[in-house]
Amino acid sequence: MTTDQSADELESYILDQGEQPGGAPVVLLDDAAVAAGADPSALIPGILEGLPEALRRPAPFTYEAYVLQSVLGELLLESEGAGWSQDELRAIPLVTLNFHDVAPDHLEAVDGRLNKLARLRGLLEPDRDEELPPRVVVLLFDGYRDAAEMIVPICERLGLRVVILPIAVEVEDDRAGTLSDDELIRLARKHPLGFHTLTHRMAEDITPATVTSEVTDVVHRLTRLAGRPPRVGAWCGGARFDDSLLGNRRLRELGVTGLVSNWSWETIQGQPPAHLP
Repeated sequence: MTTDQSADELESYILDQGEQPGGAPVVLLDDAAVAAGADPSALIPGILEGLPEALRRPAPFTYEAYVLQSVLGELLLESEGAGWSQDELRAIPLVTLNFHDVAPDHLEAVDGRLNKLARLRGLLEPDRDEELPPRVVVLLFDGYRDAAEMIVPICERLGLRVVILPIAVEVEDDRAGTLSDDELIRLARKHPLGFHTLTHRMAEDITPATVTSEVTDVVHRLTRLAGRPPRVGAWCGGARFDDSLLGNRRLRELGVTGLVSNWSWETIQGQPPAHLP
C-alpha cells in the first residue's frame, strides 16, 4: 500500500523529472505484465546488480517501482537498445517519453532524445502492424502550447506516435498557455487526444457535483474536436483505475478504453483493449 510519505516522494520525483530537459522516459507495464505480477524487476533482471536494494525487487505500483521503471526507461533510451539482447527487448512492454512544460532552450536536448527514441523504436517495433498496440509513445501532458509546438513537428518527422492529454484551464505560466480548440483540432488530424480532466483533477476529487464538467463534458469536447472519442486517459497524480471512484466509472460508461498511470497503460475493466488509431 502506498503511504503518504511515499506518495509525497513520488510526486517530488516526478516533478524533478519534469525539470530535466528532454522528457522523462518510463517503461510502462501493459495488461500482460500486470497480470503476470506487475514486477518491473522481472523484465530485465540482468541490470539490477549495482542498484540500491529497494529497487531490485520493489512492491508493485509503489514509489520504488516507479523509480525502477524510470531507470529502465533511461537506460533503454540512452543506450538506444545497444547491448540489450533480443529477449530483453522483447520483455519491454512499452516505453513512453513524457513531457509537460518544455523551455525553449531545451530544443536541442528534446531533439536529441526524440531521435534516440526513434532509433529505439526501430528495435522495439520492427515491421510492426499498425493495428497492434504501440510499444513506443510520446505523451504530452496538460496541453502546453510551447511543448506541442516544439515536440510534435519532431515526432512527425521521426514517425513517433504522440498522444496529447490536454486540460482546458489556462496554464499559469508566463511563457506557455494551453492549446486552443482550433489548435487541438489541427493536431487531432494526426495525433490522438486523450482525457486528462478539465482543470487537472485527481480521480478521488471527482464528485457528483463535478463529474459532468470534469469528465463527461471533457470526453464530449475531445470527441467533437478530434472527430472520434478518446481511447485513453490519465488522471492528475497518475493513479491507476479504481472502480470505486465515480470518475473512473464515468470514463468506462463513456467508452474510454485505456488508462495511463505512473506505472502502466492498462485496459479499463470491462472495455476492449485501448489500441490507438
